[in-house]
Amino acid sequence: MISFSKSRIRCCLLLASMLFTSPLCQAQSFYAVLVADTKDPSLGASCEKDLEEMSGTLRNISKKIEYNYQELICHQDKFGKGGIQEAISKIQCKPEDIIFFYYTGHGINSGTEKSNFPILYLKDENMELETVHRLLKEKKPRFCLTLGDCCNNLFPGRRGIRSATPVLKGIGVTQDTKILRKLFVEANGDLLISSAKKGERATAHPNEGSFYSNTWMQAIAYAENHNTHVSWETLLADAENRLQENLKSLPDSLKHHSQWVRSFPETVLPCPETSFTEINRFLNVLADEKLSFNERNKLRTLGQKGFFGPSAQVSIYMSDPEKPVETQPIDLFLKRIVNTAPLIDEFNFVERLSTLGSGCTYDLVTLQEIRKAN
Repeated sequence: MISFSKSRIRCCLLLASMLFTSPLCQAQSFYAVLVADTKDPSLGASCEKDLEEMSGTLRNISKKIEYNYQELICHQDKFGKGGIQEAISKIQCKPEDIIFFYYTGHGINSGTEKSNFPILYLKDENMELETVHRLLKEKKPRFCLTLGDCCNNLFPGRRGIRSATPVLKGIGVTQDTKILRKLFVEANGDLLISSAKKGERATAHPNEGSFYSNTWMQAIAYAENHNTHVSWETLLADAENRLQENLKSLPDSLKHHSQWVRSFPETVLPCPETSFTEINRFLNVLADEKLSFNERNKLRTLGQKGFFGPSAQVSIYMSDPEKPVETQPIDLFLKRIVNTAPLIDEFNFVERLSTLGSGCTYDLVTLQEIRKAN
């Protein structure tokens, strides 16, 4: 009996040692604090959609970078300053951990506020987005990202609700974690983002969710699937480009622009002058029928010399980048864009399937072309 007991003790100690040294226990944590005004009569359905989509996106990111996902949701009766403070108090942060804070709801600002970032319009007591960001940074994570998708105008008001369906979302998800690790694991510092600049209202779709949240998640999905180089600066610029594409049919009074500040060194990308965000912006400007034909034609000549080699080819696809529907010389392609701008809704540049030539210009460019609905 004595021998059997000692054996059981050794076995238990061994199992305990294995348990506490297992990869699951040693893995870093990805804390996600998600705050959503799901009870609001005008915005609740949109916020519910935001909460569902962002939670799924962050769970996917956490799984791919092999972090333990720790989700803290503040909605329903927890939607308030007290709920946010309680969630933050539960974060037991280690030096290699990640904290992600997301807010979707109403926001306000005032002329007396020093911050350019919004004030979260909560059920009990309002909080500045910058204050929340500071409280999270005090937890000393390796990377802290705070994202507020809300109005930032100078008086209490309602968020703009748009009835039109947003542009096509990002295409699929691959198992390639390189881009996600570069953004979330290799970043050291913090990033503060809001969907609207001071004095602007944010926009949302009753069934599809908030426009900036959608375009931010689109930019993440697109970078992961289609790019080999990315930085937070280029990704956020891509999200902003996508946002403006979504909002281009709205009156100027309802348009808004994202803003961000970061406190970590930006990754130096090869050939930054030919970054995918700059090419995306260039192509979508050429297809902007609000500009005159002469203006777009002049930009075509300048952009062609700056971004593409003299004999560059363009591979065009509609839904599957591995199956292009047409290949054209760059000169012919750019002339077609200028002449058929009213038919084109959006372009997306696929860096992963494009080829840089000498002098940091592209010899092969792969693009998704999205046509306007008939």
